[in-house]
Amino acid sequence: MSADRRSQARRVFLEVIDCPPESRASEVERLCAGDSQLRAEVEGLLQSADQATGFMGTPTQSGLGDSAAADTVSLPQSKERNGDVIGRYKLLEVIGEGGFGVVWMAEQREPVKRRVALKVIKLGMDTKQVIARFEAERQALALMDHPNIARVFDAGSTEAGRPYFVMEYIKGVPILEYCDQQRLDTRRRLDLFIDVCHAIQHAHQKGIIHRDIKPGNVLVTMHDGVPIPKVIDFGIAKATTLELTARTLFTEHRQMVGTPAYMSPEQAEMSGLDIDTRSDVYSLGVLLYELLTGTTPFDQKSLMEAGFAEMMRIIREVEPAKPSTRLSRLGEIGTRTAERRLATDTRRLEVLLRGDLDWIVMKCLEKDRNRRYGSASGLADDIRLHLEDQPVSAGPPSAVYRFRKFSRRHKGALAAGAMLATTLVLGLAGTTWGMMRASDEAVRANDAAEAEAVAKVASQESERAAVASAKRAEAIGAFMTTALRSADAYNAGGGQKVTVLAAMENALADVEKGRFADDPEAEAVVLQTIGIVMQNNGQLQRARPVLQRSLDLRRKVLSGDRVEIAEALSSVSAAEVGLGNLGAAETSATEALEMNRRLFPGDHAAVAKALHSLGNVRINQFRNAEAEALVADAVSMLERLAQGEDDTLARVVGTLATIKYNLGKNADAEPLYLRCLDINKRLHPGDHPRVLIAMFNFGNFLQDTGRVAKAEPLFTEGMAMATRLYEGDHQYLATAYNNLGNARLGLGRHAEAEPLYLRALEINRRLYPGDNVIVSNGYFNLGSTYFSLARYQDSEEMYAKALAMAERLGEGDRPTTANAMFFLASSRLKLGKRDDARRGFDGALAMGRRLWPSGSRSLIRYLRASASLHLEMADAASAVTELKEALSIAEVLLPPDAPETKGIRRELDKAEKAAQSAPEPAGAANGPQ
Repeated sequence: MSADRRSQARRVFLEVIDCPPESRASEVERLCAGDSQLRAEVEGLLQSADQATGFMGTPTQSGLGDSAAADTVSLPQSKERNGDVIGRYKLLEVIGEGGFGVVWMAEQREPVKRRVALKVIKLGMDTKQVIARFEAERQALALMDHPNIARVFDAGSTEAGRPYFVMEYIKGVPILEYCDQQRLDTRRRLDLFIDVCHAIQHAHQKGIIHRDIKPGNVLVTMHDGVPIPKVIDFGIAKATTLELTARTLFTEHRQMVGTPAYMSPEQAEMSGLDIDTRSDVYSLGVLLYELLTGTTPFDQKSLMEAGFAEMMRIIREVEPAKPSTRLSRLGEIGTRTAERRLATDTRRLEVLLRGDLDWIVMKCLEKDRNRRYGSASGLADDIRLHLEDQPVSAGPPSAVYRFRKFSRRHKGALAAGAMLATTLVLGLAGTTWGMMRASDEAVRANDAAEAEAVAKVASQESERAAVASAKRAEAIGAFMTTALRSADAYNAGGGQKVTVLAAMENALADVEKGRFADDPEAEAVVLQTIGIVMQNNGQLQRARPVLQRSLDLRRKVLSGDRVEIAEALSSVSAAEVGLGNLGAAETSATEALEMNRRLFPGDHAAVAKALHSLGNVRINQFRNAEAEALVADAVSMLERLAQGEDDTLARVVGTLATIKYNLGKNADAEPLYLRCLDINKRLHPGDHPRVLIAMFNFGNFLQDTGRVAKAEPLFTEGMAMATRLYEGDHQYLATAYNNLGNARLGLGRHAEAEPLYLRALEINRRLYPGDNVIVSNGYFNLGSTYFSLARYQDSEEMYAKALAMAERLGEGDRPTTANAMFFLASSRLKLGKRDDARRGFDGALAMGRRLWPSGSRSLIRYLRASASLHLEMADAASAVTELKEALSIAEVLLPPDAPETKGIRRELDKAEKAAQSAPEPAGAANGPQ
């Protein structure tokens, strides 16, 4: 259709949209003057305006431009029927339907059976723009990983080519309906709303704006009696920093996107004004308004009856009444609203809303978005402050207001003080009354002027913060997108391959040149991302100062307990663990846990993650019993939250399995390793890095418990998966070669292990130039191979390289360093270098005793080898001492009839006989000379 015809259709549409439904047809006929094509286009626009496109079929979007809806006059039903199969999903029943898509409850048939929600584009609606929006929703959800956002499991196309995606099936009800059914009081409603804010903040951090927040898109589901809100329907989401789909995706001029009653003024403007995260803050304010009062700021029925143009004008220009004021005008409806919130009457509920809650809601609903909260987390913070009787940022900053808040928090202390004050005041009343009356008006005038001045400054600061927050999100997204694109071979150009690590180094250099000098908060976010990427790729020495700098900036910019600071502390702790700085790691992890517990009293995913982080520190400190308590608590907490199986649960379960193994509880560890692997396979069908790592961990457990033959097929399968996943050099591919090498070595196929270890070392040396823990371990593995092949000269060289690199890295007392020292000594002993071997064993023993004060199997090995050398050097007494120490450890760690324990007893018997037959030193019989 030509641009002129499109413009003409819009003009006719805008003229008739406000007409009563019964007179529209005649008006369209009159204005189109017999032009059948024009009439069809106008009717299509009118039908689009009346269509619902929400996830659960509630009104959300009216297409008022040259939209996909306008391309199709009628909206055909989907051809799918109950019992049909799409991919591996059997359709059970329709649970929601909108203008473009149908949502089915379906049964996933393999690899695991479970109920899911499957959304598929309707037959006849598969136009380019509709598919673009559909793909955008799928991609938006795939980017997010939050307990209060519905998760995406799978995506694909039907046999007819219509796209579908599969997401978490949420058996729940809209949040407003749930709160009213359960007669939740205001506090419990606010607790649920805070979780919704955190979910929207997570989406914003991923660069996604929801643009249609309303009760129908926030479902509450029950898990073990705990209500969990879930945000759904990102179908009209807009990416602020990421390209959601390769297809054309844009909101045309004068196309309304969203539900009118929850729509921000800038959405209603339908102009070139960009929609940012503060639009969602407005919609959250409307949702909060409705949770508190039972109605929206503008009555939905009245809005729809007002006609399109007037409806848009109201949203853009009319100031809504405060919640408490609106409640007072509702009459009987207000009484019912109060009853549903456990308030005795409307008056009592008005009192609860007046003040903080009025201010918070009205700050969200500001027409000028610069005056709203700059972020969803800022809104959540203010609600939390209200619940804690702290001054809120939306409130007037007067001394009276702040004193009132202080008095509520310290009622007991103030009551006692008030009694004493009353006595004093009564005694002085007669002498001071005249003075007080004379100065009263002046004091009030001064207070009012001061409050007005402070309020003006606070308002200006709020505006600046909101603008800065929006600009920050855009700047961070653009910067990181540019940085990652430099690692794309197509973008690098000239045939030059740029690794992700190199891209991070380039990004870091850009930051250090002052890229974010005027926005330290944005710099902190970027630095944390760079640091985590470096850390995950083995660059611990580079990552640690970057993460510390991010933490320092967050502490400088933010005050008090903040989620951002807690996350930064956990990141620093993980880096310190990798470098062996366990004291510093413990300090950071402990502070992160304490902060999260203050932020989220009770069960919360953030607390569980912090428990897991401190547990990792305890593992590396060989305080496994303490680690077990922490990580078991994290698992229990995640299970109580009952948010379904996710990557966090899989990771924490895997860590608990490792702790159980470290404690010798192999019977407990094995099912946990299997559960971790099973969860990952269900969450990530097919080839996936998380499945790969879980497979490796279980294989290592099998190998370490003497079942190498069972571990080897897992490592072989892992090798094939890693090869399919990674074409070039990658850390996990090198790990696959190492693990398979370990298995072949354990099976006595030493010659087969050597090329695998060499390949792993080759990859790691390219990935991590210079000194690196991973490269050091590679030398160690090769040394073990050569030792098994009796190539002691080669094993000595490899162990020496591993030890030297570990010492240059400044790792201090570490198991890898102690093992390198021990096996280097063993190689030198085989080469006849007894004195060098003796020094090496002594060093390994000293480090082992510091590392494992309660003993370990490694320490047993060191003691037995050292005792053997002492016997060779005719020092039977020292051999007896070391073997007795080894036996005492074995009797605690190992079963009584363990072969290792029996071997130590035989060696000890031999050493004691040697000691008894050895000649006594001169003078020993008569005591000291």
